[in-house]
Amino acid sequence: MGEDVGGRLRRLRAERGLTQRELAEPHYTAAYVSSVETGARTPSGDALRHFAARLRVDTGELLGVTSPRDDVRLDLDIAAVALDLLAGNDSAPKMRRLARRAERIGRNRQAGLAWLWLARQTAGDTRPRLVAAAEAVLSDDIPAYRELAVALRASVLIGWGEPHHAMHLLRTALDASIARHPHPVLLLTLHAFLAEGHLHLGETTHAAHHAGEALRLARGGVLAELIENQRRLTEAYLAEGRVGDAVAAVAVLHDLLHERALRPVLARCLFARALARRADDLEGALADLRASRAAVPDHAVTLELADVCRELGRLDDTAALLAEAAEAIPADSPYSASLTFQQGSLALARGDLDAAEAGFAHAIDVAALRDARAVLAASVDKAGELLHDQGRSEEAADLLRRGLLLLGAEEDLPK
Repeated sequence: MGEDVGGRLRRLRAERGLTQRELAEPHYTAAYVSSVETGARTPSGDALRHFAARLRVDTGELLGVTSPRDDVRLDLDIAAVALDLLAGNDSAPKMRRLARRAERIGRNRQAGLAWLWLARQTAGDTRPRLVAAAEAVLSDDIPAYRELAVALRASVLIGWGEPHHAMHLLRTALDASIARHPHPVLLLTLHAFLAEGHLHLGETTHAAHHAGEALRLARGGVLAELIENQRRLTEAYLAEGRVGDAVAAVAVLHDLLHERALRPVLARCLFARALARRADDLEGALADLRASRAAVPDHAVTLELADVCRELGRLDDTAALLAEAAEAIPADSPYSASLTFQQGSLALARGDLDAAEAGFAHAIDVAALRDARAVLAASVDKAGELLHDQGRSEEAADLLRRGLLLLGAEEDLPK
C-alpha cells in the first residue's frame, strides 16, 4: 500500500503546487512526507487524515479507492487522447489502454466513450467490433451517452449496404431524444447522420432538412477555443478541490469534443444544404460549398463548387477548381465522368465550341465506361444541343440514338 499511497500523494501535492514541507506542517516533517512518497514508510491513519485535509481530498482517494476526482482525471485523460486523435496523431493504443482501464475499474461510461473514439478513427472490419464494444458497456447508461453509439452503428450499417435499416435506427433515436432526452449534442449528432444517410440515398430534400437542423445546433469555428477553455476550467476546479464542479465541467468538455468529432459529417451537411439551395440561392450554395470544402476536402464538393461558379459566370474560378480536380481524381474514379462533363461545360461557357464538343464526347465515353447514367444523359443532351445549334441535325440525331442505346434502350429504335 505504501507505494500506491506515496505515488498518489506526490501527484496530488504537485498538482496543488505544495512543497513537502507545506504539506507536512504543522504536525509532520518534510522528511516524513518524502519517506511516504518514496514508499519507504506507510502513513498512519492520523497522517492520512492530515494529508487529505491539506490536499482537500478524502482519505479514500489517498488509499487508492476510486473517487470522483479519479473519474474526472480519467475523463481528462480520455479527452487528451481524443484531441490527439482529432489532430491526426496515432494515439489509438493509448485510447485502447484507457478503455480497458475504465472497464477494469467498473467505469462503463468512460469505457464506452473511449471505444467510441476508437471506432470514429478506425475503418474496415475492426470498426464494427469497436462499435459493439461501446454499445455493450453503454447499454445501461442514459440516452445521451447510449445513443451516441447509434450514429456509428448506422454508419456501419450503411457500409454493409443496409442504409434503410440505418435510417430507421437514427429516426427512432431522434424521435425518442426529442420526446424525452433532448441533449443538444445528441440531437446534433442524429440530425447530422440522418442528413448524411439521406444524401447517400439520393434524397436531397430530406438531407437538406436534417442538415439545416444540424448546422443550426452546431457551434462551428469557436469549438477549438471552447474545448481548450473547458479543459483548463476542469483542471482549475480539480486543483482547487472543487470536485463537484470539475465533474460537471469535464462532462461539458466531452460534449464539445464529440461535437468537434462531427466535423466531417457537418461538412456533408453543408454539401446537402448547398444542393437544395442551388434552385433559388446560388450565392448561398456557393458559401456552403466553400465552407464544406474548407472543412473536409471532397471531390464531389469540389466539382459541385466548380459547377456553381460556372453558373455564376466565375469562369476563372471554375477553371482553377477543375484543374485541381483533374490532378486529384484518378482516371478510374466514379468522379472522372463528372469531371470530363464539367470540362466540356466550361469550354461551352467560354465559347470554345470545338473544345466543348470534344469534352462532351469524351464525357459520354467515360460515363458509359463508369456506368454514370446521370452524367451520360446530361452529356448526350448537351452534345446534341450543341450539334443542333450548329445546324448539324443529322449528327445530333445519331448522337441521341447512341446515347439511348448506351442508356439501355432497345436496339430497334426508329432512325
